[in-house]
Amino acid sequence: MKRSSIYITTILLCLFSIVAVHAQLKDGEVVKIKNVSSGKYAIPQDVSTAANAQIVIMTGRSDAWFTWKAIAVTGGYYKFQNMHTNLFLGMLNGSKEQYGFICQKAGGNQADLQWKLVKTSTGFKLKNKNSNLMAAIEGGSKANNAKLIQWSDAGQADITWQFETTGGGASTAGGKKVLFDVVLNYIAVSEATRNRIDNGDCKRVFGQVSTELWELDENNEMKTKLRSYNNMPEMIYNQTNHDGPPTAALSYYQDNVNAAANNQMGKVTYNIPEILLKEKKLMLVVKTYVGTRHKDNDFASYDALRMGEVVQNTYILDYRSTRTETIQTITDLASRSASSTADMILLGHIIPSAVFARADDTHNIWIKFTCKKN
Repeated sequence: MKRSSIYITTILLCLFSIVAVHAQLKDGEVVKIKNVSSGKYAIPQDVSTAANAQIVIMTGRSDAWFTWKAIAVTGGYYKFQNMHTNLFLGMLNGSKEQYGFICQKAGGNQADLQWKLVKTSTGFKLKNKNSNLMAAIEGGSKANNAKLIQWSDAGQADITWQFETTGGGASTAGGKKVLFDVVLNYIAVSEATRNRIDNGDCKRVFGQVSTELWELDENNEMKTKLRSYNNMPEMIYNQTNHDGPPTAALSYYQDNVNAAANNQMGKVTYNIPEILLKEKKLMLVVKTYVGTRHKDNDFASYDALRMGEVVQNTYILDYRSTRTETIQTITDLASRSASSTADMILLGHIIPSAVFARADDTHNIWIKFTCKKN
């Protein structure tokens, strides 16, 4: 082989390695976590939303179960938050032992949720801060549903990982594009366990309502998460202050909700191929996770009520110029439910479970939004 050919081959190999490794993660970047040995991706087992559900590898898809938000923390570590469950990659029972199982957990600053990226020629090793062991696959398996464990570094193939950016993309469909708005019109509340009337404090709502827009393939599976127009925030409601949130909601039975039908509390816009609306190949995902303030009477102390978990509603979009939808949900009696031991995780912002320990009531909640084709 000529020297020039060898040189060119070497350069190409170096370029390939650079592409395969992916640059150091950016704070807030959304990625899929790919095991290099198996070519499969980290996902909660049985697509569970439960805390402590173990993490397995699975053949890749593009839906939110397979995606994780990388959150940079002190010391060059990262936390990884699943975009569907809002739980974090960590160690079951905080294990420091070899063969400890990797699971999804409620967020916090505990060391077992923090991972150091150790660069290799083909990716990264994920080193747990709590144990100093590496994320690996049980038995080095390449099979679907093989469990993630932590193991010492002996240079084995299954401890190398890559990060594939999935923060959003553009549709491959051609033709004319139209602007499509999703507008939050109102949030309304009422007491559920005592009566249907609320006082003014119940209208103080915290939490988040967010959207995702997915293009579907020929089998109606999620194919591509579409970017919002000019990367607008996809949070149509975002309030992390649980101590003193402003009055944002209506009283469902006392206020005139019909008069609020055209309100605009929040909006996100998408620029989408018109053909996808006509062929019903777009799925809107709305994620709701909110809480409310509550006082039993003027002399009582405040309680904080919250939903037990994120509620995800999906809608197949069509060519209607305007469409309205209402999501009805409810806050849990946290002091009487399994959710009382879980923190409320708002995309990295943590509201401790102790805040909800005194809850002795619950609220019905209505989320009304409008989809509009421009």
